[in-house]
Amino acid sequence: MQQELFAGAFIRQPSLIGRLFGEFTEATREFSANPKQYLSSAFKGDGTGGRRRKTLLRFGMATGIVVYALFFTTILVIWWIQHHKAAKVDEPDTLLTRLVNADDFKPQQIEMKKAKEKAGGGGGGGRNTPTPPSKGQLPQFSLTPPIIAPRPEPQLKPPSLPVMETVQVDPRLQPKRDDLTPTGLPTGVPGPPSAGPGSGGGMGSGSGGGMGTGDGTGVGPGHGYNMGGGDPRLGGGTGIATSVDSRPSALNRPRPNYTEEARKNKISGVVLARVLVGADGTVKRVQIVRGLPDGLDEEAIRAAYQIRFKAATKNGQPVAYQMNIEIEFNLR
Repeated sequence: MQQELFAGAFIRQPSLIGRLFGEFTEATREFSANPKQYLSSAFKGDGTGGRRRKTLLRFGMATGIVVYALFFTTILVIWWIQHHKAAKVDEPDTLLTRLVNADDFKPQQIEMKKAKEKAGGGGGGGRNTPTPPSKGQLPQFSLTPPIIAPRPEPQLKPPSLPVMETVQVDPRLQPKRDDLTPTGLPTGVPGPPSAGPGSGGGMGSGSGGGMGTGDGTGVGPGHGYNMGGGDPRLGGGTGIATSVDSRPSALNRPRPNYTEEARKNKISGVVLARVLVGADGTVKRVQIVRGLPDGLDEEAIRAAYQIRFKAATKNGQPVAYQMNIEIEFNLR
């Protein structure tokens, strides 16, 4: 009885979408019946036309807000998907996705992975002294030909431009060094500094500017360079280290060049590259993980090969190591 008494006392409003659909349906019907009367009534400032104009304006604004909200939500979803994909690429275990002609940019070829192959080569020297070579530690190893031959005597007048003594040996074979120990042969005799009876500079009884009894710029019996005897060949090192005590650290920051196409198209961003840093601190290989268009990948590779590193170390020895680096291209 009470339900019937108050049944018509409350007005049940339809939903916003239902009202919007109803208003547009009614407007379409009135416009089709008499377009001229519909337009004149819609633009009047008072009466039925004014109310209708306000109603259509409110629903139009509501429709615009809904469309804008849907568009903004779509943009956020697309950005989240792209950002999520980029974050996965940065993970260290992610496989490399792209290689941009890295072989064309290699400054030198060193077989770093032939760890089980026996190293070969050697060197020797001396300065025609009557006494045998004195005991000490070997100079710094480097595959670059030495600029000066090592000698055991301390220099009374250091040169204005100091140059480090080196022998041409794979740095992966370098034993632990002590900066306070004088240059010499580990098999030499204790006593006053002596280069030995060999010739050509260096120390030992051989020739060639190296260290030992061989002929070359390396160490020990053999010839050419490196160490191990016989013909020079690389090998016998530890290969590419997967865990190190200290990672490579960059000693310089070469600035990559912009291409004309990238400058014209206003391309900027960061190229993510994976580099192999050798035990001598130079970059041996570059692979692009995430790149940029218009030739910027190639410029990033060139810049990466110009970086010089302090090599990674493991158990006090320099080793080869792979790592990711970022090369930024920024239009200013």
